[in-house]
Amino acid sequence: MELDSVYRKYRPLLLSIAYRMLGSVTHAEDLVQDAFVTVQQQNSNKEGGPVRNLKAYLCKIVTNRCLDYLKSSRNKREVYVGPWLPEPLVQNYASVPGAASAEGQDPLQMVVLEDTISYAFLFLLERLTPIERAVFILREAFEYDYRDIADFVNKTELGCRKIYSRLKRKIQDEPPAEQISSTQSEQLVLRFLHATATGDMEGLFAMLAEDIVLYSDGGGKAMAAINPITSSKRVLAFIQGLTSKGDGQGSVRLVIVNGQLGFVLSSPSEPYPTVVSLEFKDDRVQRIYLVRNPDKLRHLNLG
Repeated sequence: MELDSVYRKYRPLLLSIAYRMLGSVTHAEDLVQDAFVTVQQQNSNKEGGPVRNLKAYLCKIVTNRCLDYLKSSRNKREVYVGPWLPEPLVQNYASVPGAASAEGQDPLQMVVLEDTISYAFLFLLERLTPIERAVFILREAFEYDYRDIADFVNKTELGCRKIYSRLKRKIQDEPPAEQISSTQSEQLVLRFLHATATGDMEGLFAMLAEDIVLYSDGGGKAMAAINPITSSKRVLAFIQGLTSKGDGQGSVRLVIVNGQLGFVLSSPSEPYPTVVSLEFKDDRVQRIYLVRNPDKLRHLNLG
């Protein structure tokens, strides 16, 4: 198979693995590109024989490059200013609720349209070790058998089974993110935005779960809360503070954030936009994710 054909065929899969592993669009694209360069170099080496299973070989290269990157970046995460949130994937919100336009999308964006990578799922993965993350993603999201996973991560098949089993029990003990319809999601997001825009703090407070948590990622490069904000009263006070500082010239645009309805906040007085994703439970907001770090928004066309 020609390398160009291989590139077109497997790039979406490899990008999806790398993005789940890293939570970064930019680094996922770099590592996948590097994997194809490695294969091209090996093909040009006459001493090397052909790879029998090119798909598995590429997945192994990408998985291991991701593991190496995560291990090297762990210290950077420890000194990161404030909460670390994954880079969001954003598509335009079409006229049909819950639909996003596929026209002109690159392979990574198409992955999200066809196989939702929820922001809550990405955030959950951040709590796992690199090896745990690799095993869980390859098994849960891509249904690889344990023999292949063991080969990808250089562990025993039994060891991978134990890792996955332990993680499944751990995750099942936590409250799952609620899956709601696109119509219901639109109604809840619009209610949230209307209450905020009109100053209906009583209505907004009624939408917040008592144990809500708000995460704000500025990375030390944009104004953001240094620590997660917990409880409905504190989150309401935070939102009130944000709205009171507004100049009335800001704009709100509905978008699809990792397959779910969210919105982008922009203001002439702010150098960077904010991508907002909401997680709901029992029709109340359970989690709010605010991404303001400009380094995590450069891959998006938010103009």
